[in-house]
Amino acid sequence: MRKKSANNKCYEIILNYNCNAKCLFCSQGSFDKSLNASFGDIAKNIYSAYKKGYRRLGFTGGEPLLRRDMVKIISLAKSIGFDFIRIQTNGIKLADEKFARSLVEAGLTFCKFSFLSDKAEIHDDLVGVKGAWKKAALGLENLKKLKIRIGTNILVNKLNFSRLPEIIHYFLKKGISNFVMIYPTYIGSMRKNHLKLGVSLYEAQKYFITAVKLMEKEGLKDEILFLNVPPCFLKGYESLAIGLERFNTLVTDPSGIKTDLDENAGKAKLKASACLKCVFKKKCSGADKNYIDIWGWTGFGLPAKKKKEIVAGKKIFFSDNERCFIEILKKKSPVSTAEALKLAKNIVLCRDCSDGNVVVSTAQRLIEKNIVEKVFKKGRYYWAFGGK
Repeated sequence: MRKKSANNKCYEIILNYNCNAKCLFCSQGSFDKSLNASFGDIAKNIYSAYKKGYRRLGFTGGEPLLRRDMVKIISLAKSIGFDFIRIQTNGIKLADEKFARSLVEAGLTFCKFSFLSDKAEIHDDLVGVKGAWKKAALGLENLKKLKIRIGTNILVNKLNFSRLPEIIHYFLKKGISNFVMIYPTYIGSMRKNHLKLGVSLYEAQKYFITAVKLMEKEGLKDEILFLNVPPCFLKGYESLAIGLERFNTLVTDPSGIKTDLDENAGKAKLKASACLKCVFKKKCSGADKNYIDIWGWTGFGLPAKKKKEIVAGKKIFFSDNERCFIEILKKKSPVSTAEALKLAKNIVLCRDCSDGNVVVSTAQRLIEKNIVEKVFKKGRYYWAFGGK
């Protein structure tokens, strides 16, 4: 039996950037699609990874199954000694039963599909290929017959977030019991299409929890994880947020650049003042800065303990000015003092927002009540939901 530390080390190889889909949410939209790692470089990386103690190997892209040498690559990994070999795919190529079988016979042990919905039309719209869902579903059936481990990543977006529990239940019945909910990073095509596809973590969180409870009911709670979802949106199930523990993963891209996920986890991330008092402040990297640019800090960093106190019956009372300010933040968060004064003109709760001093003093009282926080952004201070 190998040591646990060795088993946990994963080496991920991005084989290519070309793809047979046109996903509306793709984060690699601007990448060079002609860039493919050579078989020689892939072989060197596989040998080196095993020598350095990695025992889990993953292949991704682009779409890795477009490579004609995919069977050869997997066979090499198996011959070197890897007994955990995973591939991430949209599943279209796996509709070919003979090809699917050849991958498993070469040594593939785990296939991660990217199903976006239980409804073919929604899936096809999101990946930009008519018939993609039908082919991937056939690929799923092909691999089920070969009895290897199967899972799926579900990219959370406006077209599926409110049906996550139903989607999971559907795929449970289809034989998938391993799920990763991926909240998108707002770069590439996802940034371009965020008005059509974007949904905030604050809106999606109740469906995250419902999905977890469904898996918990089926005795599979540990088989659902959440990527790019801070623990404050998984209250009561914070341990399911990927990234609180070490990734133990090294990624090599087609150009040969290596990225240690643990060393880079905090890059492009921001923390609110509320994060400083969170029990996960040392483990959680915070929020992606592109997310904050679009959605703001609503819902971040509210300590579970304080929420429980309110639920238990501790009522918070607000003045008219404070209620007015809360209504302003419902319309826009974060908001500057000047913007708050402008928005207050259409709210009848207080009619007292005559100058900036009133806004500042009201915001300060709400900070003390753990409702509002002060955010510094682009050289200015703003007010936003989320207590210290």
